[in-house]
Formats: sequence, structure tokens, C-alpha cells
Amino acid sequence: MKNTAFNKRLLARTIASIALAGGSTGVLAQGTESGMLEEVVVTGVRAAQESAVNIKRDADSVVDAIAAEDIGKLPDITITDSLQRISGIQIRRSAGEGTSLNVRGMPQVLTTLNGESYLGANSLTTVQPNYSDIPSQLFSGAEVAKAQTADMNAGGITGIVNLKTYRPFDFDDGFTISGAATLAQGVDTQESDPSANLVVNWKSDRVGVMASISQQQSTLANYYAGMAGDGGWSGFASEHWAYSWAANGNPTFNDRVVDGNVDINGDGQLDDTYWSYQGHTAYNRITERDRTGANLAIQVDLGSGFELIAEALMTDQEDNDLQMGLSHSDKWQNWGWFDPTLYTEKDAIADGNTLHTVQEYTGLGRRVKSYSAVQAQTAESQNYNVELNYDNGDAFTGSLLLVHGEAEQERLNSYMDIDLAKGNQWGVECQYYPAGTRGEQGDCADGQLQTNPGGYLGIPQMTVNYTGDNPSWSGFDNNANIGPNGEVMGNARSIGDYLSDVNSYALGALTSENNFTRDGELDVARFDGEWRFDDLFITSIEFGVRASDREVDNYEFDLLSPIGEAQCAVKWKATDVTLNGGGIEDACTQGDGENFYTAGIPTPIAELDAIQVSDFGGVSGIPAVWTVNPASMENVEAYHSDLYPGTFRSINPGRSFNVQLEEISYYAKANFATGIMSGNFGLKAIDADLTVRQNQVGAAQPYGAASLDAGDVTTERSLDFLLPSLNLRFDLTDNLVLRSSYNRTMAPLDLAQWGAGLAPNYTIDSDPDSETYNKFIVIGGNADGNPALDPWQATNYDLSLEYYLGGASALSVGWFYVDVESFIESGSVDMALPDQDGVVRRTVPVSTSVQGDGGVLKGVELAAKLAFADVTDIDLLSGFGIDANYTYSPSSSGNIGLNGDDLPFQDNSEDVFNLVGWYEAGPFQARLAYNFRSERVVGFNQTWGSGTLWQESTSYIDASASYDINDNISVFMNASNITGEKETYYLEWKDQFAWQNEYEARYSVGVRATF
Repeated sequence: MKNTAFNKRLLARTIASIALAGGSTGVLAQGTESGMLEEVVVTGVRAAQESAVNIKRDADSVVDAIAAEDIGKLPDITITDSLQRISGIQIRRSAGEGTSLNVRGMPQVLTTLNGESYLGANSLTTVQPNYSDIPSQLFSGAEVAKAQTADMNAGGITGIVNLKTYRPFDFDDGFTISGAATLAQGVDTQESDPSANLVVNWKSDRVGVMASISQQQSTLANYYAGMAGDGGWSGFASEHWAYSWAANGNPTFNDRVVDGNVDINGDGQLDDTYWSYQGHTAYNRITERDRTGANLAIQVDLGSGFELIAEALMTDQEDNDLQMGLSHSDKWQNWGWFDPTLYTEKDAIADGNTLHTVQEYTGLGRRVKSYSAVQAQTAESQNYNVELNYDNGDAFTGSLLLVHGEAEQERLNSYMDIDLAKGNQWGVECQYYPAGTRGEQGDCADGQLQTNPGGYLGIPQMTVNYTGDNPSWSGFDNNANIGPNGEVMGNARSIGDYLSDVNSYALGALTSENNFTRDGELDVARFDGEWRFDDLFITSIEFGVRASDREVDNYEFDLLSPIGEAQCAVKWKATDVTLNGGGIEDACTQGDGENFYTAGIPTPIAELDAIQVSDFGGVSGIPAVWTVNPASMENVEAYHSDLYPGTFRSINPGRSFNVQLEEISYYAKANFATGIMSGNFGLKAIDADLTVRQNQVGAAQPYGAASLDAGDVTTERSLDFLLPSLNLRFDLTDNLVLRSSYNRTMAPLDLAQWGAGLAPNYTIDSDPDSETYNKFIVIGGNADGNPALDPWQATNYDLSLEYYLGGASALSVGWFYVDVESFIESGSVDMALPDQDGVVRRTVPVSTSVQGDGGVLKGVELAAKLAFADVTDIDLLSGFGIDANYTYSPSSSGNIGLNGDDLPFQDNSEDVFNLVGWYEAGPFQARLAYNFRSERVVGFNQTWGSGTLWQESTSYIDASASYDINDNISVFMNASNITGEKETYYLEWKDQFAWQNEYEARYSVGVRATF
């Protein structure tokens, strides 16, 4: 809940601080359009580049910028896509659209709105910006401050992104109406997606009112292929233990079976290990996004130097990921469930043996299944600010600013396993079910019903090859009714034949887990002032005080359903979940005391919304597969309640938390100038109070439900920081500028890294020889939160040389050095955790956040913005221009890979290159953009405490063109991801393929009008 007492303290402390400051200071008028276009009627590619050049030239630190080419027209589809054109910016994509970004390789980036913090619905707990819910048409531009000054908000390690909205005084007097309508389509989805935006502004000499609204729809192809699950689903299969299931004479391994195990490479020794995945999958994924944004603003010249600005920014996004796919796995029974038919020996040790990467897996897995899944997410935010500025041309200027933000985000998942197996492979061919269950008795005992009467009986053998540009699958002609050691288990029938028959499929499991609702609130009160001096070395003194309160409540939950007369609460409504209590004392059971019911209802999918899918992107070899239409599950809770009445939300206490961060900060900044030198020196003091409320995890619950909430644990900490900064500027000539800077920076953690607790992961043990047969056993977990972790802290050094050739042309070279003294990285630790019956039997890897000991990030940035008309008299080139930059940023995290190499900071690419070529002549303009990002580390210690997950380099090509029909109306087209780039991930070595995301090329056409 919101701490209302603090709000009163916040106001009182702010007023007191203003009084202590003497009530007279000079200010950065927050959100003023310093360096931006004075009149937005100046349009076009060249005008936008000229605006960006001027912002960089006039800044008092190292700053880069982008500006809208026209009202409602940033250069790319999303804000993030536009920002990637700035040197040092690295972005990530979701479904092909730019979402989150790094500055100089670091995700700890503060985002401000018109100079002050705001609350973004998709970044409620994180410090890494995610702009996917914000329509780009609401913004006039954005600035990236890489060297910070004392008056800027603290919160970014290597940079601050300041988003700028339109304001009423940006426009001409009278009415201005501008709008655009667009129709977009993807080459794979073939859906026609409309979008529209409208700006209406009225301005007189003293008053301006503006309303801006944008609505966008998109249907995006977003294919996936590779390991099932994530890095936690990878392991090592060593010859001396992982293949003990293979009997002598096994037709797959033949004479390689030695001493009850398998000598995979036939070298006579059992001393080799192979990278193993618990499953392989390929799926068709479509992402549907619907985003709406509105910006309202009033600007009033009150006279006598006073100006009042009141603004509201509102966003609303619905995002549905729809997945349909095929998977082959051994259902967590063996790590050595495959024959590595293509592999490469490495000079590395894993699991105590010589490690081999695997390029082709020929698996003998119990389970071939199709599945259907939906992730339905909504995000809403409202941000309001009232700003009173004073500037009467005297020595003193000042500003008072109040900000209030509210945001909420909700995500619900629904996942459906659809079995083709009969169930005998893991002991559930015949089960007891509550009255009214569908099925046939078949060969089952009295009172039992068949789980999947049309399913296969054997252990299907299929091959997945990862050596080409795309994965390829084969083996669908193999007999599905052959056992693991070659035994015949039924009539000969191919895997492909089963896949083509809808009557072979039955609902195996339905679950909804890892859901959350997040609510956030932000309050800020700040005062800024400036006192200017004449004819002194110190040209002005800026000072201010800022108080803020940010609070986020994160509630994570699963959907549980009451089953049977006893109404046992079950998360995994699965045909292999038996309601026998799972070994937990006093647990709910359902049955006659000897024979227990099964939670899942084995429903033939022919009775559901069954559809066939054959489009798996670039993956080859997979025939058409039957599944359930994931769109039918978009209303997740209603769908589960229809199949299992009474479904309800149940807290996952280990992942639910509340974090409140209260800050009050003071700064003083001296601006100075003498001769060719100017600059500023500043000091910011931050007094922060952190309160973290976590849940103690109590007794275990059966049937997949999270452990009980055993009460709250509250941690309170004080965090104090002193952040000096120095920025120097030398105007060597009228056009040549040398800058240098030093500043200390800090950034809070992702709030989940402070707040989240331990959340174990379980699976059913299907090994009949195991002491925990048919019980839930722990296989891993997540322990993301630790209130004792320290914020990120760094010392930054910058040096840059800028040469301005003309109004829209500049060359620059910059060097940066970031000494990161305290940072957080993802890792894995081994923990002895109990199975779901509360007994500790095994040690499993747990993904967690760990405190890094420090590292260095350094590099060089080269940039060239050239309008050829500024630098040449050749008529043929006068309409052309380029915007190019290259960033080289090697780093060292202190981690060492399995191959012995030093590893960089997580998420940092060493090389980033952007090239934009543009042409503008008369009514026509066009732009072609290329973006390259080299490989990056995604996570450390991904496989049993070792092994690094990487993403390969990516290259994206985008284009746009427009034609002005007259002074008021223009038509345009855009193309994004023209080459259909894929994101490919690998473990440690590039030949150890992990997975890939495949995005489609998209094209749009539209019309824009301004009156």
C-alpha cells in the first residue's frame, strides 16, 4: 500500500529544504525545449538531423539526440528503434520491435519525461527502459546524456534518456491539426494492421492547449526453435552415468554399451560428456499488440516572468503472445536420452569429463506432444505533472515541479500440453478419474479409464539437426511403437501418421503459472533555481532539492482449480498428477483411500477448438500438427474456469514482494567560462530509505501449488550517496569543440533483485524405480531477491572531439571509461532443496542474482552526421546525407568461460554500427538504415553452474520514403527488418545452438496531413 504518511513528510521536507535554500535559486526549467525545434512546421530528414546536431552542440555535457521529422513522426516505428541510431545505444527486440535498450553496454539507464522521472508500465520493477507500450507519435524527440551533470536525476550508470513530448507553445498561433493513418502488414502473418494518430493544438499569445492521441495495432510473427524451456532445461550427459538405461544389444548404441553405460564416441573410455537438453521444440508464435496513448497539455504565460505548464500522459497496451508447437522430450527422466549423432570435442571439462558440444540430437524420448499457450499482458500508466517556471530576464530563474505517476501491469499465462503418447511410457496409461470423465476402459482394470486411447505405445526416435541456418527435424517415418531397446510394443505406425490424426491427441495438462499483477506509484516534488552573474568566471550557480517516493507492489500467483468432491486445489491439471497427497502430511486427497483420482481430465482435443499448424518459420521437416487454438485461451481465467469450475488465484509467496524507495537529494552546480573554456562542476547528495517486504515461504502444498505464505519479513536500509561531476568544454575554433567529463553515478537495482524470494520448480518423477515415483520432485528454482544487495555504482570518464561542418553536419570521436565498482549479474548456485513432500533428497541449480566485485567498460565512439549540401557544391549530391556511427566497447566482468576466455559484462556488445543514408529533394524524401550489433552475453552459469549463454550478432535493415502531395498532405511508406533477421542464441560455443527467434519483414503505407 501507498505510505500516505511519507507523502506528508515528503511535502514538509521539500518546503523546509526550499526555505533553507533561501527561496531564491536558478533553475533548469524542467522540460523546456532547449535545442529543440522552435516551430514544428520545420520538417524533413535534414531538419531532424539539424535539430539533433544543434542539441549536441549546445549541450553542457556529452549528449546525443534524435528529433521528429514531422509532427508525430519519429524516424522509426518505435522510440527504441529510433534511439538505436545514436552511437553507444544497444537495443533489444520483442517480436521484431525495439523494446529495451542499453547505453554503452549497460542496461541501468534512467528514463525521464521532459526532464523528470515518470512511471512506465513495462518498467515497473526494472531500471532498464522498455518503451514498447508508448506510441512514438506522442514524442517530439529524445536526448541521451552520456555524461551527467549534478542537476540531472540520479539513476543511470552510463546514461539518461530524456523523452520529450510536444507542448502547446511549440506550435504557431491559432489552431494546428495534424494526423496520420497507416496500414501495416507482415510478410508471414499477412494481417492488415491499422494505426492512426492525431494532434490538435490551439495557441494564443498567452495560452496554449494541446491534445495528442495515438492508436496502433500490430500482428507480428515471432517464431521460436531450439531447446524446450530456457537455460535451466540444459544439462550434461556423461558417458559413465547418463546412459545406464540402455541395455546390451540396444539397437541405437549397439556395441557401444560398455559396463552398463554407453561409450558414445567409441574411444574405449567412459570419460566424455555431451551438452544435453531436456527437450527440443519448434513453435509458431504470433504476437498481437494494441497500444493507445494520449498526451494532454496546457501552457499559460502568467505574466511577470511566470509560466504554468500542466500535462498528462496516459498509455494503455494489450499484448498477447499466441503459441502453437511441437516438442520431443524425455519428460525429465534422463539426461542421456539421446544419441549425439554430430558432436565436437572441446578443450574444456564439464561434469568432470571432456566436454563435447552437440550439433545433432537423435533422441529416444518418451514424449512427443503438441502444445498451445497464450501469454496475455496488459499495461497501463498515467503520469501527471504541474510545473511553475519563473524567468523575468533578471539574475534569478526558478521552477517548482510536482509529479504523480500510477501504473499497473498484469500478465496471465495459460499452457496446454497435448499428448500423443498413450501414457504407458510414464505409468499413466490407465487411471482413476472422477465421475463424468471422458475416455474408454480398453484394457484397463475395473474403475479405470484410458488416458489417451488413440496414442502411441513406444519411445519415438526423432532427430533434430542444428548445423544449418535453421533447425531441421527428421524421423517422422519411424515406428512410434518401438521401445527404447528395440522391443515391439504394438502395431507398426509412424510418428507422422499419429501426428496427422486428430484422434491421436488428448489434453495432457493445463496450467496457469508465473502470473503477476504489479502496481506502482511515484510522487516527486522538486525545486530548481539558478542565479546568474555578469562578468565573472562563475557565470551562474544552480541548486535544487528533490524528494521522491517510489513504491511497487508485486503479486505473483498461480491459478488453482478445485478437483473432485474433496475440492483439492491443483495447479497442474495433468493426467500424471495423482490426488494422493504427494507425500505431504494432511494434504487433500481424492479417491477411496486405495485408488486415487487423477487431476487432469483426458479430453480428446477434437472436442476442443482443434486446429492444424504447419508454419514453423524457417524450421524444416515438421509435418502439420494438431493443437488447440491458443486464441480460445486469451481470457485465461475464464477458460480455466470453464474446464475446471471454481478456479482461483493463489499467491506464490516467494515471488511476491513490496519495495518502497524514498529519496531526498540536494545538488549545487557551478557554471563557469573563461576564454575558450567553459563547463560546470557539481555535487549531488542523496539520502535514500529502502524498505523491502518479502514473504517467508512456509509448508509445502501438493499438486504443483506454491508453498504457503508464512508471514512477512521486512528489511529497512539507508542508502547514502555523494555524486560529484565535472564537465569541461573547450571551443578550440568556431566549429571545433573538445569536451571532457568526470562523474560518479549510481542506479537502483531491479526491484525484484531486492524483493523476490525463493521459488522452487518441480516436476513429476516418472521413474518406477525411484523412491519418489509419481511425486513432485524439485529440479531447480529461482532466488532473485536479496535486500542486502547494493545498488550499481560507477565512476565515468569521457573525452570527445566534435567538429561542426554546417547546420546539419558534424563529426565526432569520443572515448569513455566506466569503472563499475558495484554491480549485479545473473548466476546460478547449487542448493539442497526439499521435494514437494518437504524432504531434502537432492541438490539442484538455482538461478539467482549475485553481487559482482567490479569491472571495467571502456570504448570509443565515432560518429558522422553529414548533409552533403553543407560540405560540397556538387548539385548531384546536394539532396543526400548520412548519419553513421560506430561504437567499440570491450568490457570485462571478471567471469571466465568454460573455454578459458574472459567474459564481458552481461548484455554488452563490443561492436555496434549504424549507417543511415537519406535523400531529400523537393517533395520527395527517403531513408535507408542499417544497424549491426555484435554478440552479447545473455547469462552466466546457465548449465549446472557453468556455461555462458550468448546471442549471436544481428543486422537489421529498415527503410522509409515519403512524398508531399502539397503543403498539407503527404503519403509515406515504411519497411522494417527487410532481410527477416533472426536472433540466434548459443551456449559457450557457436556450434552449441540453444534457440532462435525469427522475426518477419513488415511493410506499411500511410497518409499524413497537417493544417
